[in-house]
Amino acid sequence: MTGRSGRGVFGKLFAKKQHNRDERATEIGMPTNVKQHIHVSMNSETGMLEGLPASWLRQLNAQISPAEQSENPNAAIQAVTFHNFHVLKKEQAEREPCKPIVTEEAITKEGLEMTKFLAKKNAHQSQDSDISIGQSSEEEVAPVEKYSQRQTMPIQSNKNNIKKKDPTVDLSAVIQDLTLIGSEPDESPILRKKELMYSTLTDEEIYEELKRICNKDDPYVRFQRVKHLGAGASGVVFIAIDSKDNSRVAIKDIDLTKQSKKELILNEINVLKGFNHKNLVNFLDAFLSADHLWVVMELLDGGSLTDVVTEVVMKEGQIAAVCRETLQAIAFLHSKGTIHRDIKSDNVLLGMDGTVKVTDFGFCANIVGDEKRETMVGTPFWMAPEVVTRKQYGKKVDVWSLGIMAIEMIEGQPPYMKETPLRALYLIAAVGRPKIPRWESLSPAFQDFLDKCLQVDADARATAEELLSHPFLDCAMELKTLTPLIKAAHKILHKSYD
Repeated sequence: MTGRSGRGVFGKLFAKKQHNRDERATEIGMPTNVKQHIHVSMNSETGMLEGLPASWLRQLNAQISPAEQSENPNAAIQAVTFHNFHVLKKEQAEREPCKPIVTEEAITKEGLEMTKFLAKKNAHQSQDSDISIGQSSEEEVAPVEKYSQRQTMPIQSNKNNIKKKDPTVDLSAVIQDLTLIGSEPDESPILRKKELMYSTLTDEEIYEELKRICNKDDPYVRFQRVKHLGAGASGVVFIAIDSKDNSRVAIKDIDLTKQSKKELILNEINVLKGFNHKNLVNFLDAFLSADHLWVVMELLDGGSLTDVVTEVVMKEGQIAAVCRETLQAIAFLHSKGTIHRDIKSDNVLLGMDGTVKVTDFGFCANIVGDEKRETMVGTPFWMAPEVVTRKQYGKKVDVWSLGIMAIEMIEGQPPYMKETPLRALYLIAAVGRPKIPRWESLSPAFQDFLDKCLQVDADARATAEELLSHPFLDCAMELKTLTPLIKAAHKILHKSYD
């Protein structure tokens, strides 16, 4: 990420690299409101979509019924496009040392990337183009569970549902939603191409800057490894004891020789230094030893909220307490211009004293090391409808995800958890707000809180700041009441962070 917060830190390095800036011709990017017309037809006999890449059609026909494709063709095309684009993005992200911090600018860029992806997958080209969508053999050829009879009926239907009227489906409107495109003739913004801020830094300069911003102590001397938590393409994660104060911390050990985008690490460290909050899993320090960067984070010994919600029934007051603490973290991130975009129980960590902290941004990604529920698309079950349909969206996606996480705490899992990721995406786009089975058992204050979180229209949805003063949070129990739940879940799951 090349956010503004890193500019001052590297000013001297960049100043000497930009002296020829005015000598270069200004480059102009492509217009951003180009429409991609994809001719997709509806087979009048089978009721299924045709004209998409063959692999996409196999996915749709295995997981979304003919009746559903006919009822909501827009939702079907949006779901399969989003699914395949994010399979590709997830494969790329797994090779990176840190999860880029998300801003509205980054979201706009992603929308344009999806435009290009969709254009290259246009069915008027070869059936399967040169883009690898990273489809697993299991989902491509294995007998996927056919469209399940278990469907969650809407409390509030998506207003954009389109009924089948004609065997030919014009998806230009869908493509517009997917690419954040304006439809008026006078809306023709042209993006100016910009050089990457750190593109001219050599490896030597990057190492020098890392030496400057990292702690000078020898991490191999200062920290004693206690327990291995996990490993990935970006490095290994383990628990260690800091000899300076005997505190237990989580450390991500990154082998810089395996990182192609070392310059991004610099910016992430400097951004996270300013992201200190009582409800975030905080970055503590960074150490450099030869080619290894040790990123030190807070350790929460209670594990993830997922363990609690899947094993123990929570009281409304305990749910309110978790929602309040999570909202404080979300509101802080939003005040910094950052969108989390992956709020869920897996990314809410607990201390044994009931402390609640949000993780999985920047170097915090996968700091627990053993995320329980892997999905191909990066957990679609918590996604807001506007994310899936690619309408212009922003900070309120985190509020929707908080509402879905509240459903987790009520029901033990989010809506559509038993569905495949593609089918879950379709249901989010087609249905909108999911049904809450135990709705009638909830207090009026909790019902109103969920109403304000789960508005399909993002404009009608509350902000994190507004929800912090919602009456439901007045019933929040003390955080220490979460401790027995954590202990019970750990006993059932045979877990220990000692």
